[in-house]
Amino acid sequence: MHTAKDYCKGPATQQANRISKRGVLITLCLATLLAALGVSAINMALPVLIDKLGTSFSNTQWITVAYMMCMTATLPIAGSLSDKLGRRKLFLAGGLIFSLSTLFCALSFNVWSLVFFRAIQGAGAAMFVAVSMAIASDVFDKSETGKVIGLLGSLSAVGTGMGPIVGGLIVESLNWQAIFWLIVPVGLGVFFLAYRILPENKAGEVADGRSRFKRYLAAALLFFSIVFYTLAIKPLGEEYSVVNGIAIALSAVFGVALLYFRQRVQPLSQGFSEPSGKQTLLANLAGNFLVASSVMSSLIVGPFYLTLALGLDLFIAGLVMTTGSFVVATCSNLAGRAVDRFKSRGIILLGLFIMLSGALGMGLLRVEQGLIGYLIFSITVAIGYGTYLSTVNTLTMNSARAEVRGRISGLLSLSRSLGLLTGASLMSVVFVGLVPSLPLQAMSPVQIADGLNAVYRLASLLLLMAFVIQLISILAVRLAVKTQD
Repeated sequence: MHTAKDYCKGPATQQANRISKRGVLITLCLATLLAALGVSAINMALPVLIDKLGTSFSNTQWITVAYMMCMTATLPIAGSLSDKLGRRKLFLAGGLIFSLSTLFCALSFNVWSLVFFRAIQGAGAAMFVAVSMAIASDVFDKSETGKVIGLLGSLSAVGTGMGPIVGGLIVESLNWQAIFWLIVPVGLGVFFLAYRILPENKAGEVADGRSRFKRYLAAALLFFSIVFYTLAIKPLGEEYSVVNGIAIALSAVFGVALLYFRQRVQPLSQGFSEPSGKQTLLANLAGNFLVASSVMSSLIVGPFYLTLALGLDLFIAGLVMTTGSFVVATCSNLAGRAVDRFKSRGIILLGLFIMLSGALGMGLLRVEQGLIGYLIFSITVAIGYGTYLSTVNTLTMNSARAEVRGRISGLLSLSRSLGLLTGASLMSVVFVGLVPSLPLQAMSPVQIADGLNAVYRLASLLLLMAFVIQLISILAVRLAVKTQD
């Protein structure tokens, strides 16, 4: 595989000059920021879309869900394809698809056409997000990878946090279509920048017809598994029904079939230099899922608690929500540097412990503690999350062999996206489940605080499970090393 590292070490100085690590970093950062904004920037326009497109609140939710669903389904497929076809090709294809679909989002004439193009937009975003960490691992030395992946994690958090504020300002100043019109030139800029700067890695070996069939089948199984999973966790109406049960059963069937075929094509154990690599990866994937599910607590209940229970206006509430994103960004960057130096999975446990402490505090938070209490505990969760996320991604990518980094990168992103999808549905059901007969606006501050407490108690349980899984994995690896010695 030829990467920027190879070019810079070789005698061909003209190639070394042509491929700029700084240029690659700028390209990956812009792509990461763009994908994050794509998730959250439209959220502030949803109330406007109900009137402008003549639709219901339930239908507008699909504008966000469709993006996340297709992004989640495409992430591991794109990661695996990049190992075979080349990362640069997949990145460029994703940038072009994202930009064109964004253009058609701006031209949408009803809610379902917007949902359709948002789904395509999510698939395009997944294609460049899935390979970003793999490209970073290819281009930068292992001593630099942690800082780069930490920076990408920081920008993802900043983009997600700033999206509602940016989207709200655009909608108030112009219209909802302007959100997409302004993203189009940025997407095309990333495409042309990647075309000029990103190095081409050598594609993998061409598989025979039978192996290609298995890969295509695995891709189809994955896609339908995630689609049915999304339909299972999101009620079609106000409550869960038999449709959700059927959907989760179909999702399980497709998921089991996927695991069987994927392992037959290329077992994960072949992708790591150490015997414990697969076991560590599985622990990290499970942890990513549980942690991502828990962090949706702040995104789901935070705005309602701040505005309805504490009586803050939308602008101040938005600033409070953004504070957590910037804390995550800062800690993610610092953790990336720390893991480059210490290379210890103990940093993962530290991040989870800090998150768990903040979540337990939120589970006991009362209205009388006001904004200060909310900020203390939410910032604590953000510090832990930034520490955890960057460490897990860096250690996992550094342990993977070059020929499967795209697939591993996609799996890490998939586990996080599945967690976000699950948390978005689960936390909202728990939040309003205490008083199902009342609309949120009619609930008292104490009732809203009770809902917040219930959500964070569930989040605490998920984080405790993630902590135990990581602890068992670390102890098992250490025991195996001692046994070998």
